[in-house]
Amino acid sequence: MKSLYYYNELVKRIDAFTSDVTAVYGTLLQCKEGCSECCILESVFPIEMVDILHWYSNQSPSVREAITNTKDNEYCIFLHEHTCRIYPYRPIICRTHGYPIMVNATIDVCPCNNGIQFATHHILNVEHCNSMLAGINLLFIKEVNIPLLQKERIDLRTFFQSSESDILSIVHSLKR
Repeated sequence: MKSLYYYNELVKRIDAFTSDVTAVYGTLLQCKEGCSECCILESVFPIEMVDILHWYSNQSPSVREAITNTKDNEYCIFLHEHTCRIYPYRPIICRTHGYPIMVNATIDVCPCNNGIQFATHHILNVEHCNSMLAGINLLFIKEVNIPLLQKERIDLRTFFQSSESDILSIVHSLKR
């Protein structure tokens, strides 16, 4: 699918950006793997579910059950003991949390990283990324014919309350 190719390219570009920022400001940055201050993810674009669903299908029944039975409504369902279970497969928004971003012509950064003076080329235009992601997601929706993925956004708690067989049948349909 073209959409998956474009999505993976966007992820690579964002990861390259965050790697560059980390290389320059690494000792100053508080946000890194293991930090869970911003882990309040509630919904994702359907295309972002592909990697998450493949990850989910490879987990033990106890991990799957822990995700579907998460009671903490304050944090992301994939957060476990301040660690992201899906870190390598996390959505775009999670990849950009904590890094300096430009939103509505304003620079925003995680409060944990306040005080760092970032060079202009180390500030991500998140609106541009979101526009690309939204376009890629529309292409994905056109490419797949899976009713549970035919939405603008997918609420994670609601989705993972679906039956196990429904979730795994989607994974089977998405096999690359």
